[in-house]
Amino acid sequence: MARVTVSTRPRLGWLPNALTLTRLLAIPVLLGILIAADGPTSPAAAWLFGAVAATDYLDGYLARRLHAESRFGQLADPLVDRLLVAVGLVGLILLDRLHAAGPAILLARDVLAVAGFGLLMRMGRDPRVDFLGKCASALAMSATALAMLSTARWIDVLFWASVVFAVVTLLNYVRTQIGSRPSTSTPA
Repeated sequence: MARVTVSTRPRLGWLPNALTLTRLLAIPVLLGILIAADGPTSPAAAWLFGAVAATDYLDGYLARRLHAESRFGQLADPLVDRLLVAVGLVGLILLDRLHAAGPAILLARDVLAVAGFGLLMRMGRDPRVDFLGKCASALAMSATALAMLSTARWIDVLFWASVVFAVVTLLNYVRTQIGSRPSTSTPA
């Protein structure tokens, strides 16, 4: 008699990870558009960046809604987000849209955050992106897309606010992780 197994994973449980992989595949396309752009703005890059960034919110929502959260998504989603933002920031430098210091600070912050998260995981801790970190990422993504789209002064102010907020959230992660204890559970 054939044994029937019932999957506990929802039918669309693959969708959040597919969106993450789609974001990853869009990054080289975005880079190509930015390299070919004359500057100081690139509406095509701005719209692509915005659309790709929006899938970050969609895949997280779907993962929770569909009960399809996975270890792959937990690791790949923030990494792909950082790569997307890095390409956008490098694009702002290539477009000569903003002083390079702002994008460089955000890039350095992201490198430190990714390295720190990796180190914490090796130490048996389970670092998570908190609400402030998600807000900082959303602000940096929005400001980057808008800076690709327009040279309006308020966008420059928003961009620099995102730089300050990103540094503050990094310092908050450092503060909270120094006092935290290693996780007793082993990552799957």
